[in-house]
Amino acid sequence: MSDARRNGWKRAGVNPWARALSAWALVSALSLSWSPSALAQGETTGERLVENKDPLNRTERLDCQGAFCVWWNSWHSACSGEYCFFDTLYVTDREGHVVSEHANDKSPVGQYTHEVRFIAPRRIEILEHKGPFNHEREIGAETGVDPSWVRREVWNLSSDGKTLTQDPKAVREPDWKRQPQAPAPSRRPPPKPEVPSLKVPVKEAVLAKARAACESSDGRYPLHHECRRGSCVLVLSSQPEYDELSCRQILCPVLVKGSQVRALPLSEEVVRLELTPTEYVFTACDGPYGSLGSQLTLLRARPEFMVFSGTEGLHVEGSEPYPVREAKSFEAARALAPTVHAYTRFHIPWGRDAWRDEHDLSLAWQLMRVDGQLRLHAEVDDDVLVPFTTGTGVHSDHLELTVSRGRTRAEAFKLGVLLAPEGKLQVRLWQREEGGKKRDVEEAFAAARGTWRKRERGYEVELDLPLDSVRDPAAPLVSHLSVFVSDADKAHKQETLMGHEGSLRFWTEYPPSLEEYQRTLRPIE
Repeated sequence: MSDARRNGWKRAGVNPWARALSAWALVSALSLSWSPSALAQGETTGERLVENKDPLNRTERLDCQGAFCVWWNSWHSACSGEYCFFDTLYVTDREGHVVSEHANDKSPVGQYTHEVRFIAPRRIEILEHKGPFNHEREIGAETGVDPSWVRREVWNLSSDGKTLTQDPKAVREPDWKRQPQAPAPSRRPPPKPEVPSLKVPVKEAVLAKARAACESSDGRYPLHHECRRGSCVLVLSSQPEYDELSCRQILCPVLVKGSQVRALPLSEEVVRLELTPTEYVFTACDGPYGSLGSQLTLLRARPEFMVFSGTEGLHVEGSEPYPVREAKSFEAARALAPTVHAYTRFHIPWGRDAWRDEHDLSLAWQLMRVDGQLRLHAEVDDDVLVPFTTGTGVHSDHLELTVSRGRTRAEAFKLGVLLAPEGKLQVRLWQREEGGKKRDVEEAFAAARGTWRKRERGYEVELDLPLDSVRDPAAPLVSHLSVFVSDADKAHKQETLMGHEGSLRFWTEYPPSLEEYQRTLRPIE
């Protein structure tokens, strides 16, 4: 096996919890020395690349400018990790002959690479994106907000095409994305992790009821038991010996209040329990190849409630999901509402080539609630302002909102939010969708009201909508909302559409109860 592939195998990693697969992974690794896919990795200077759409050994020409082109080879190998591809970026001449190869720890492309392109004859931009929780292959901790991120890198290519050097000064992170300086680390040693234990003896009658609640007569063993404020949490394990690194056991957390004993409603089978001073952290075995994966956190003081991220002052890069915070005034609700940002080519589904940078167009928005009214607050950076005058408004600067009430998305409608004269908003219904069929319309949406004003680098919008226009009273927890800004630097020509598609959560309180959270995960009937 070549050094390149050996290093690549180490980089991909083997999940330590998937012990049962280790022998299979080793056999697969040894077989690479003679496999056709392995041979394809041995491209050398001067050899000519050919595009290949095989999903297990894909080779694709990405872009060309000046004397050079960039190619991406992504080669799959059996492993027990989350990402089992080895990624190589090639620089070739215009005919596809390899000039340089950048692989393994020197490869600037990988699991989260979204786009690679030339921005000048010897300057390459690489855009990376990591998706939301439980989206496709993404797993992690449920935090109640979208953890997506976008990262941009710029690399310089040497005149002979053989060397790539990252240019960190070419990328300036937005102010909201810069992390505050961390405080000096404490000299105190970190506390030892708390081990699940029976802090309070378990009565036989309670144990019998707990086993019944977990649908097991004798196959559940007490793992952890503690009581606070008149209620107790008892965690049963399907195995007498608990192994925190294994998926062997199934855990069943039970809430005990007086004579009432009931299992906490978890949608996934959990196999691991971690204890912090304030939280229960449960881990499911839904990771790659049956390994530890997603996490769900409950409050030890209120075990029927989730632990989510705080939203006050929070900046995010996606809205899947977006918690709609409620307060007694819009000012108070806005202070609680997270801010969603769109500011890169990744956020542009249409008109990418017309977009120059975040000063040309970028968007930040918040959605909040007071009683039966919603307010969208949007701030747009736009270097050339083109307000609405006449016509449909499509070819002026505007917002586009698409609303689908409930979880089924059976019906939807699109609104155009136009910057009318005298700081008023004109809101129009542009499209209806029923039964999967879209129909263009041109009607006033009289239920909406709002204003807009110029800012130093663009404009600001405040739009009020009736709650029931966005939320279905019969399915009040989830709705779907896309928020896009349209740019028209030249009058009468729409150039770019930037923003997000996502889903709203109308929790009764934040964070929600575990039962209410689980209702949003149930399959659509």
